[in-house]
Amino acid sequence: MTMKIAFTLCSINYLAQAKTLADSIKKSNPGWHFIIGLVDRNVANIDLSFLDCEILYVDHIGIEGFQQMVNVYSIVELITAVKPFYFIWILENYSNCDKVIYFDPDIMVFGSLTDIETKLDSNDIILTPHFTRPIEDKLLPTEKHVFNTGVFNLGFLAVKRSGNTIQMLTWWAEKLRTECILDLTRGYFVDQLWMTLAPAYFDNVLIDKYPGYNMAHWNLHERVLTDTSNGYLVNGLPLVFYHFSHFNPRKPSQIAAYHTRFSFDSRPDLIPIFKCYADNLLKNKYDELKKVPCYYMRNERKKQLKKQLQSFLRRNIPLGIKLKLSRFLRK
Repeated sequence: MTMKIAFTLCSINYLAQAKTLADSIKKSNPGWHFIIGLVDRNVANIDLSFLDCEILYVDHIGIEGFQQMVNVYSIVELITAVKPFYFIWILENYSNCDKVIYFDPDIMVFGSLTDIETKLDSNDIILTPHFTRPIEDKLLPTEKHVFNTGVFNLGFLAVKRSGNTIQMLTWWAEKLRTECILDLTRGYFVDQLWMTLAPAYFDNVLIDKYPGYNMAHWNLHERVLTDTSNGYLVNGLPLVFYHFSHFNPRKPSQIAAYHTRFSFDSRPDLIPIFKCYADNLLKNKYDELKKVPCYYMRNERKKQLKKQLQSFLRRNIPLGIKLKLSRFLRK
């Protein structure tokens, strides 16, 4: 019998979100096996039994050069960099698994994943664009946002076991091993911007525009939510999952940080689903867990200062001096 696996990635301070996601999948899609990929070490011996799902620690999947990634990457870069390695590990170690979905931890699944399963029968890779209709105002986020961060939102990625999929994951993993960088001035946005190239490089990639997938603050201009007795609808179609990116339950009046287009006053359709999400986060130990420092963040300040210095030098040293310096360093 084949398995279907969904997974997420986070450190301990995001486990309230991961638990909320896990519970939502168990409720809406009990046939899926769920894994929390923990990019952390539980050095404080926090009781994680409340998660009630498989926990797969990052140091158990054998990423070649992982310590070097830890030494260089910030925690956001590190967590996003290991994503393709988890996909590969799952496909290699669960031989009866033929379909795998990644969800960001700040997602809740409200509907059946059957349609995604069906689409994976004829496609190897499924991506969702941030939005599918033009933005006509100057409020945030703008269309330029996707120029900088990627057309597709990598809070969701679905794949089917195939040679084409393995080629894509291997390519992506090699890029992210050293170039999963958060630096918009250099044209990098962690794992996400690389995936803009996937439809050009690989076959059987479905760009799925279904409005019930990956509804989030960046596509609210084109999607309206309706709460019905049979569940939430998006533009009259069933909501499958909502992405609560940049939402803080301790700032419940704000849809998302970096968002100026809508408020709950202008979008009362969103109030019930956000209240549901906030209540679940708080029930799942949000306040307690968010305070837990990630084991791999111990040199975060030093990494940040180094990147700021490198960015300053790139912007301010004349090109001629850079070329002379590079020739000198090669000697």
